[in-house]
Amino acid sequence: MTTTLDVTSSQKSTGGALSMDDILATIYKPMETPPAPSTANAALLLIDIQQLSEPSYLKEKALAAGLEEKAIDASLADYAKRFDAAVSNCASLLSAARKAGIPAIHVKIQALNCAGRDTSALHRRMGWRFPPGAKGTKFVERTAPIKNEIIITKTASGAFTGTSLDSTLRNMGIDYLFVCGFMTDECVETSARQALDLGYLTLVASDATTTYQSRFYENTVAKFGGYEIYVAEDGCYLDGKRYSSLSAAAFAITGVKRNGPAFFGLRSSRVAP
Repeated sequence: MTTTLDVTSSQKSTGGALSMDDILATIYKPMETPPAPSTANAALLLIDIQQLSEPSYLKEKALAAGLEEKAIDASLADYAKRFDAAVSNCASLLSAARKAGIPAIHVKIQALNCAGRDTSALHRRMGWRFPPGAKGTKFVERTAPIKNEIIITKTASGAFTGTSLDSTLRNMGIDYLFVCGFMTDECVETSARQALDLGYLTLVASDATTTYQSRFYENTVAKFGGYEIYVAEDGCYLDGKRYSSLSAAAFAITGVKRNGPAFFGLRSSRVAP
């Protein structure tokens, strides 16, 4: 028996050539329809938006190590600009989520023990110990939690590693998980992939995250874009109401096109007026 493959628009435009994306599209055929998104089954996960991630924290450590201030400032300039923009977008997402009634869950690096004894082996090898109240553990003011918002502390890259995050989300009835924060190629990526493995429909807002070096950010976001279960359309619906953008509905998605296996992709977190 001969198996035929329909000629796609990409084949027509390239004279019959196929890309790897064309090939991969033939093996990802979702067998289950996910639950409809709503404000009741979505949550916003803010990862490590704390002093530890701030350029000023890095500068302080570099100065203490004897590096020259002018050189430090020059080296940090690009990261500082990207960090500030990402925090601003995180704040926009958080505001939209609060207005829509979508719960925000704040994750930060911090040990439970006052001496940091429960710090993971990974962080100990990095020389990281952040007991409660230690410098670096305070949330960035623009996205700090308010009353009744959940705080999860961790001492590893993944937000699910050694924490109650999974059981908390399941108890809340969460299916859709929207992720922002730091660092893109470290804690954000690890947490997002953990969430996928645990069955959550997961989205990373690419303009509400960054990492120390821009090339690592770009590489990670490119990986996210190539491994996604939905592609967002221009408009979306939430609880029966149409919104002009995904983030205007605080990331609850409907009316999307399925085209991949297990990741949720989004390229902007800007909230429409």
